[in-house]
Amino acid sequence: MLSKKFGLSMIVLGIMSSSAFADSIVEGRTLNVAVSPASPPMLFKSADGKLQGIDLELFSSYCQSRHCKLNITEYAWDGMLGAVASGQADVAFSGISITDKRNKVIDFSEPYYINSFYLVSMANHKITLNNLNELNKYSIGYPRGMAYSDLIKNDLEPKGYYSLSKVKLYPTYNETMADLKNGNLDLAFIEEPVYFTFKNKKKMPIESRYVFKNVDQLGIAFKKGSPVRDDFNLWLKEQGPQKISGIVDNWMK
Repeated sequence: MLSKKFGLSMIVLGIMSSSAFADSIVEGRTLNVAVSPASPPMLFKSADGKLQGIDLELFSSYCQSRHCKLNITEYAWDGMLGAVASGQADVAFSGISITDKRNKVIDFSEPYYINSFYLVSMANHKITLNNLNELNKYSIGYPRGMAYSDLIKNDLEPKGYYSLSKVKLYPTYNETMADLKNGNLDLAFIEEPVYFTFKNKKKMPIESRYVFKNVDQLGIAFKKGSPVRDDFNLWLKEQGPQKISGIVDNWMK
């Protein structure tokens, strides 16, 4: 799969050296991290219960370079966002979309992935979406708290394509995809990395029926005003687009 576009533009952080910045900000610190590991391959649990994924590799690599430690606590999705917004956690990551609403209470890193949203069905469920006017014929579901609600509320609903009140909400992608498989759901909204995980790695017989291309950006979330965000952005710049994209692409295989 092609590398997807590391960030749109890296922030300029002035002339301060990375080592001096790191020493004054995170050197020797333990950062409290909130996660909700249900968005493979961004963050999920392996068969033996260990956390893994793109976000963990990125932020662990940052901490290793800055000589800091991570104290990771698992939450439900909304609890994770609430923890970082309240300052209970210093940082949160689990494939989090950067949205205007979240930007009011959370500071985000520069985007490390430009994302697309997929509407998928089971392969044997012959759904053809020639245009979005046909959406109202089908049930649509996805995990609660996801940015798909913003797409529906701000774009699809005003145009009469689909009502947010019709959406079926689930705890995680696992429950969403289980209902899709069992025939209780026609279409599921899933983001691009999750689509390829279920289709290629989990071998679930799903097919994309419509793609909203490049409508989303993923970033690491920090509590408001956190200087750690600026240092993480500096680290992203130090690594460069090619290295970050290489990490992302490796998990997409």
